[in-house]
Amino acid sequence: MKRISLISAVLLAALSAGWVGCEAPAPKTAPGSIGGTIAGLDAGTEVVLRSFNNGNLVNVASTTLDSAGGFTLTPAKPLTRGYHQLLAGRVHPLVLITDQTEGVTVEATARAGENYMVDASIAGSPESVTIAEYYGAIMPLQQRIKQAERDTRTLSGDKRAAAKEAVTAKVDSINALSLAFAEKHSGTLAALSALESLDAGAHKDLFKANIEALKDEFRNSFYFGKIKSAYDRAVLPRNMELPNPTKQKKRGGKNSKYGQGDMAPDIVMNDPDGNERKLSDLRGTVVLLDFWASWCGPCRRENPSVVRAYEKYKDQGFEVFSVSLDSDANRWRKAIEQDQLTWPNHVSDLQGWRNGAAREYGINSIPHTMLIDRDGAILATHLRGSSVESALRGVFGK
Repeated sequence: MKRISLISAVLLAALSAGWVGCEAPAPKTAPGSIGGTIAGLDAGTEVVLRSFNNGNLVNVASTTLDSAGGFTLTPAKPLTRGYHQLLAGRVHPLVLITDQTEGVTVEATARAGENYMVDASIAGSPESVTIAEYYGAIMPLQQRIKQAERDTRTLSGDKRAAAKEAVTAKVDSINALSLAFAEKHSGTLAALSALESLDAGAHKDLFKANIEALKDEFRNSFYFGKIKSAYDRAVLPRNMELPNPTKQKKRGGKNSKYGQGDMAPDIVMNDPDGNERKLSDLRGTVVLLDFWASWCGPCRRENPSVVRAYEKYKDQGFEVFSVSLDSDANRWRKAIEQDQLTWPNHVSDLQGWRNGAAREYGINSIPHTMLIDRDGAILATHLRGSSVESALRGVFGK
């Protein structure tokens, strides 16, 4: 611990002193655009700006380098504030935090033998300057880790042991740098990248502080979702996955093909009014996936618990996605009304036990629930009665 603290202090001092990067160029790019020069690449090399959309990276603008390495990118639609990536050729992308109000100027070099942009300087976007400091410091360390890992596979004896020690030392350095950076920039979007490298269980207070600071504006953003999911997993009681873990396997037991840690497959089905609804459209929220039916007595008895949970947490980013194994549309509608299931996401293909989603998930008894995090990963299964609210208290902190 003392060793990590010392490394943190040294790295934080280095960052504060401008250890990475060089003096920023004068801003000269129009608001809403990203431009500048990237040396070391051939004219005609493609330059792409990518943005996160529902957890996926999508290209929002592209161009090619001119003979002097210059480029200008202007997205067709205004950028929303958040993380974006500037990609040139096969070089590791440069991370930017910006929006349509800023004109970002980038001066960087793609050096032979390195797969990331070195000496990157940014102007016109303060948060992009901040995040460039972080990546400018950790990228060389990550490259050395990769080389040391290759050495452990080719060397033997003392040399191999030394290579393993080198990997451990550099990982310690990255963790220490990430902690120092996250503490220094706590409450900013830039801190989220550093938090991603840290163990949420070991730094719960730091994770929670950043979540509280950013949740109102960035609740549905990709990086916020990743950090919140890591925190949720750290604080969620481990006994929430199964009511009797000694009798059921982790992968969901006999009642499902999927369990804690698996990604929840998408469900695309119609609601009672014939409108298509997708489970994936709820990314960025915590979702209770509930398999039930109007004719299922135990399901109907569980519904009041789900209703209470929904009413309590719906304004904090909680949704319910109910999949009915009904075959009679009228009975399905009537049960929704009678049990006061007011959330909008009710779906069914009216195929009873041959329901497509139930077959995909391997469901052979109901009720069956899964708590899904903001990234679409399963946090817990088989939640019944009070365990629903207990799990959500672990996720939302109250």
